Amino acid sequence: MKGRILTEQQLDREAQIAGVAGQFVAFIDAQTGSAPPAPESVAQDDLLSAFQELDSSLDQLADLADVYGTDRLQAIEPLVLPAAALVGEYMRHAAGARWVEPLIDADTTLIIATADGVAVDLTGAVRASLLSGMSNLKTMAMRLLDPEAS
Repeated sequence: MKGRILTEQQLDREAQIAGVAGQFVAFIDAQTGSAPPAPESVAQDDLLSAFQELDSSLDQLADLADVYGTDRLQAIEPLVLPAAALVGEYMRHAAGARWVEPLIDADTTLIIATADGVAVDLTGAVRASLLSGMSNLKTMAMRLLDPEAS
């Protein structure tokens, strides 16, 4: 699959995902006054700190929702897809991951394959992380990118 030529539709999908990720960085900045780095600026050495900044931003957004009395699930669900896009774009730019076209629910499911071929449903992983009460995407990334790390 590595040598597969991407179709125009797949390239459009990847451009859309990158656009969503960039818009989400701008949204976080507008809501919190600070934002995690843009995906294209994240190098491999900066990846874990980028995830840490994203975790902090997502926790801050969840706290804002609590302050305004929003149900946690209602507050989190609109963040899932854009956060998954940002996570995937970080992994794509800094760790050699690539987007995988899902067989079903292509509009609402984002799957990434790590450089060593591990496929991850980022939409589900991000949703679980956000529902846990404290975003832990940095830990997920560490486990995916270096399974030997403790």
